Amino acid sequence: MQWFYVFIKPYYWVSFIASYGVAQNLEGIGWFGYFNNIYEPGIPYPLLNLSPVAGVKAISLLFFMSFVFMSLMFVRGAFVLGRRPGLASLLVVFLPGVLSLIGFSPSWWLLIPEEFHLGAGYIGGFWSSGINFLIAFGFGWSAVLMLANCFKSPKFKHGYDHLWCMLSLVGCMYLVVDSQAKSDREQMLETNKLLGDYLQFYKGRYQNLKEYCLVDASFAKDEKAVCKSAAKVFSILSFNIVGNEPELRRYGDSWLQSLPEPSDIARINTFFCSRADLNGACRETPSHLMVNSQEFGRKDYIPLPDHRERVGKLYDRLGKLVDKVKLAHEHENLKYFLFCIISFLAGGKAATASLSLIGEGNMKSRSWLLGAARLMYFNLWFFLRLRGR
Repeated sequence: MQWFYVFIKPYYWVSFIASYGVAQNLEGIGWFGYFNNIYEPGIPYPLLNLSPVAGVKAISLLFFMSFVFMSLMFVRGAFVLGRRPGLASLLVVFLPGVLSLIGFSPSWWLLIPEEFHLGAGYIGGFWSSGINFLIAFGFGWSAVLMLANCFKSPKFKHGYDHLWCMLSLVGCMYLVVDSQAKSDREQMLETNKLLGDYLQFYKGRYQNLKEYCLVDASFAKDEKAVCKSAAKVFSILSFNIVGNEPELRRYGDSWLQSLPEPSDIARINTFFCSRADLNGACRETPSHLMVNSQEFGRKDYIPLPDHRERVGKLYDRLGKLVDKVKLAHEHENLKYFLFCIISFLAGGKAATASLSLIGEGNMKSRSWLLGAARLMYFNLWFFLRLRGR
C-alpha cells in the first residue's frame, strides 16, 4: 500500500496548503475555534489554544475528502465538451500522483505560510489563497458545464451572463465599504489620541492636588474626601493597567467614578485660583481639550465637570469605533469567502465561453444528473405501483 500513499501525497499537500487560507479566514470571523478544539468567547486576546495545527489538519482532511468529488465533477464537466477534453482532464487529475510515483516531489512545505495570525484582518498567504481561488474556479467551471448539459440551450448561457454582469455591483460596494473602513480606523486613532491627551491632562492636575494634600495638613483635613479622590485618580492613571491600545483603553473608564463631585471641583478651583499665593498653580486648559469658547483665558486648578462628561463620551465613542473597525476586519475575512464565490462564478463564465467554442448544438453527452433523476423517479414509480397491487 506504500505506492498508494506516495500517489496521494501531492493531493494531500495541496489540501493542507489550501486549508491554511480557509483556517486563517475562519479565525478572522471567529469560527476557527470550533475546528481547533477550543471556544473563543470574543475576548480581546485569546487565552486558550494558541496552536492552529489541530484545526488546520481537520480542515485539510475535509479538503482531501472533497477532492474525490471535485475531481469527478471536473472530469465529467470536461467530457461534456467532448472526448478529447475529457481525456485531457483525466491527464490533469492523475498527473500529480503519477509524477509522485516516479519520484518527482516538489518542496511543498515552502508554500505553507510561515505564521498563523490570531484575530481578524489577515486573509492568508499568496499560495494558500491562490490554490483556493483556483479550486473554486475549477469547481465553478465543472458545475456550470454539467448544468448546461442538462438544458442544452443558448438561453442558459445568456441567463448566466446576466448573473455575471451583476458582479460589477460587488466591485462598487467593495470600494464603498473599504473607504468607510479606512475612515472609521482614522477616527478611532484620532479619538484614542485625544483621549490619551485627556488622561495626561487629568494625571498632571490631580498629581498636583495629591502633592498639595501631602504638604498642607490643614487642607488635607478639611478636604479629606477630595484628597482621597485625588490620590485614587492619580494612582489609576499612573499605573495605566489597560495600556494605550484603543482595543483595551475603551475599558479603562472606571477612574471617572473616583472624581470629586462638581461642587467639590468648583470649591477647589475657587480656593486655589482666588488666592494670590496659590493662583500660580492654576493654568489654562490646552486649546484642543477645551469644551467651549468660554474656557479661553480661564485658569483652573483641576479639570471642570464638563471635561468629565466629554471624556465619558470619548470612551463611548472609542468603544463604538473599535467595534466598527473590528467588524471591518472581520469583513476583510468574509470578503475572502466572497472572492471564492466570485472565483466560482468566474469559472462558470469560463464554462459558458467553452460552450461557445463547441456550440450548444454539438453537446452530445447525456446528462448524468438527469439520468440519475429519471432512474430514481422510475424506481419510485415502480415501487409505488407494486405496493398499490
